[in-house]
Formats: sequence, structure tokens, C-alpha cells
Amino acid sequence: MKEELKEKRPLREELTGKYPPFIDQPPIRGVGGDYQPVSVHGEDRLEHQVSAAAAHMLVEHLFTPGTQEVPGVEYAVEYKLAQGRAGGDIVDVYQFDNESVAFSVADISGKGVQAAIHASMIKYGLRAYASIGLVAETVLRSLDRLYLENSAYEGSESFATVFFGHVDKKRRNMVYASAAHNSALIMDLGQAPRQLEVTAPLLGVFDDQQHLFNQMIIPLFADSILVVVTDGVTEARTEGYEFFGLARLASVMERERRQPMANLAHAIITEALAFAGGRAHDDMAVLAVRFTGREPSA
Repeated sequence: MKEELKEKRPLREELTGKYPPFIDQPPIRGVGGDYQPVSVHGEDRLEHQVSAAAAHMLVEHLFTPGTQEVPGVEYAVEYKLAQGRAGGDIVDVYQFDNESVAFSVADISGKGVQAAIHASMIKYGLRAYASIGLVAETVLRSLDRLYLENSAYEGSESFATVFFGHVDKKRRNMVYASAAHNSALIMDLGQAPRQLEVTAPLLGVFDDQQHLFNQMIIPLFADSILVVVTDGVTEARTEGYEFFGLARLASVMERERRQPMANLAHAIITEALAFAGGRAHDDMAVLAVRFTGREPSA
């Protein structure tokens, strides 16, 4: 039995030979340097530190690369861990054989290893359902079923918000579905940012019903910019409980619209942190995408 296991190819090798090529995932900007163990006293200290380190490692490997250019698309990802245990924020970017590209951002309830494991289930669930050709609304509905079944098995009450967008570069549009993820903005050239509507409920909460899951199609133009963040950004708050909010997020988008997406993503995190007095009360994740319609530079 041991010899048979040794002879088996790694799962990643099997997948890359059988399914659409996904973008590789080295550690992203902001994850490795921001993690600091939290001081916990008593018998729970070692368990807490092990849990925090494991969750951090899972999050680091789940995130897509911080900055990368694929044909027709420039994107950047930035992530800031909250003080304490890592949570369940996740950002993923991947492309298919037909050159279409998918983007996903999810915010999972809870903290620590369990939230990171649920983030992994969401990431690869989205990839699997999208890879077999399901449309955006059906991708989220299928993921909702999976999430409900897993919660029933675990006896947990986990839930998640998810944004999933599938970009057809030939048709120059994006079909998206948003499960209660209301912090997504699109900005066309010469226009102000506008919020993308929610099309579905929280995942893992309601019994499966087809009419609850919908999708929308939006046109994409040269230099259209998409920004999707988790609520750690929009709900960054002052001591007086004033929130950073979507209006400030839109303001940063407008000011940085001519900058590389890495600059935009970094500016969003930096300004949200500064607004909150330098303290991240919740994990912050940012996906910034510019649709260029051009081939990546050599």
C-alpha cells in the first residue's frame, strides 16, 4: 500500500494535466509580513498559537498572486490580517482554456483554522463548478448546496458572502453573481464608480431555492476598473464607530484610476487602515482589476 501511494502523482500534477490551467499561487504581498502571534496566557496558549499559525499558513497558500497580468487583464490583490487569528477572507483569479477569466472574493464567518478550511472549500468549489461550464448564478447555487451539506455534517453555523465574476474577453462583458457581497464597484473610463447589485442571499443560510440565485451581465470597456473588497475594508472604523464605507472606497478608486492596479489595491488598504487609526479590526482583502483588452507586456 505504501509503495502504491508513493507511485501516485501529486494531486496538483493530476489536476493541471486534466483541467484548465489555473494561475500559480506564490505568497502574496501583505500576508507573510503582517502575521504576528497573539499573546494568550494559560493552558490554551499553545493550542491558540498552533491554530493561528495553521490558519495563517492556509490563508497564505489559498490566496492568488499579489500582482499578475493575463491577456486583456491587469489585476492586483492585497491582504491585511487582522490582529489575532486569521479569518476566512479569500480572493482567487483564474483563467480557462478558452481565455475567459474568473474572479472571486469571499468573506467567511468565523476565525482560525475552521474559517480557513471553509475558505478552501469555497475557493475550490467555485473553481470546480465554473470549470464544468456552469453559469455564475448556478455556480453560487451549487456552492450553497455544498456549504449547507458541509455545515450539517460539521454541526456548524458557518455562512459566507461571495462575489463571483466570469469575464468573456471576446464579448467584452462580465457575468457575475453576488451572494450578499455588497462591496463591489465598477468604474468605466470617464465615469464615477457604481456599486454592483447583490443577486443572491448569504451562502449557508437558506434552504436551496432556485429563484433566490440570479446573475447580471455588465459590459466592459477599455480601462474599466473592478474593485471588490471584504467588509474589513468598508467596515474599518474610528473609535467613534464611523465606518470607512463605500463612498471613501469610491473616492480612492477615482483618485488612483490612472495608477497600476497594485498601487490602487495598496492605497485602499493603506487609507482604510489610516482611517481606523492603524488597527485592523477584521481581515482586509482587496481585488483590483483593469480590463485592458491588450496582451500582457513581455
